[in-house]
Amino acid sequence: MKEKDRKILNKLIRDHEDVMGASRAAMLAIESFIRSIQQLRCGIDQVQELYLELAEAIKNTEPKVVPLIHLIEEFEKEIQPFFSEDIEQVRNRAVEILTEKLEVLRTRVGQVIEKGLSFINKGDVILVHTASRDVINMLVMAREVFQKRFSALVLKQDFVKTKQLIQALTQAGVDLTVIPEYNLSHCLDRANKLFIGAVSITRDHKVVTAIGTANIVGLCHLNQIPVYLFATTLKISHQDSGEHRIHTKIEPMNHDDCAYRLTTHSHDLLDLNLVDVLVTEDGAIDKDKIAGYVQQFTKST
Repeated sequence: MKEKDRKILNKLIRDHEDVMGASRAAMLAIESFIRSIQQLRCGIDQVQELYLELAEAIKNTEPKVVPLIHLIEEFEKEIQPFFSEDIEQVRNRAVEILTEKLEVLRTRVGQVIEKGLSFINKGDVILVHTASRDVINMLVMAREVFQKRFSALVLKQDFVKTKQLIQALTQAGVDLTVIPEYNLSHCLDRANKLFIGAVSITRDHKVVTAIGTANIVGLCHLNQIPVYLFATTLKISHQDSGEHRIHTKIEPMNHDDCAYRLTTHSHDLLDLNLVDVLVTEDGAIDKDKIAGYVQQFTKST
């Protein structure tokens, strides 16, 4: 894959993560992969080469989309014996395996949402910062399906991200207040919980999450507001945070007579020990057990 195409793919995945979260972006990627295989027109001798090129690009996105990588690695092992078959058999088997992987991801995300519903109670004022589709769906379901009466304090950052959160909660009838994230210190006394999602949880106990999350979690930690992290175990990585390729952008800026180079990063790194409750498809893991729980899903690479 050409470097230009690789950069376009990386940006596309980052944009989708920003708008819909890592799990939904992974689902979309698998669905696109299935469609591309169905439309593939080449000889059997080219299939493996084309696949390896795509898989390498997927494994090196900025940042790495860990749920997608886990499922792609499983797919690689399961499809390998079929590369000796004819093109139609490879195509059918590949679609079948990927469809199964997609269902696994959907099921686990659904289980996290189901487990998370028990942490939304009457009278809660829940801080929401990211456009995590899992968190949004959880809040909407709690209000629409289970008729729980709570309110949300939405922290506005990039409006493209915040807009969908405001629209979804408003449509569901959730009482909400929107404030700039830099004004959070003035409203902390109103909130009793912070809900966040993640792109991944790394082997060295960091959370790759939306930009701005680390500062907000720090404020909540100092003010004894419990932080709830919702993530499937597919987001637990076998690699340390330094290997997760968080995208760095350096761009020249010129304001008035001042010229400088601005460095930004696409995601935050959050210490896992600042999380009070981790909620996965297995249920809730309390703070003192989170490190041990995560460790069982990691391995040396």
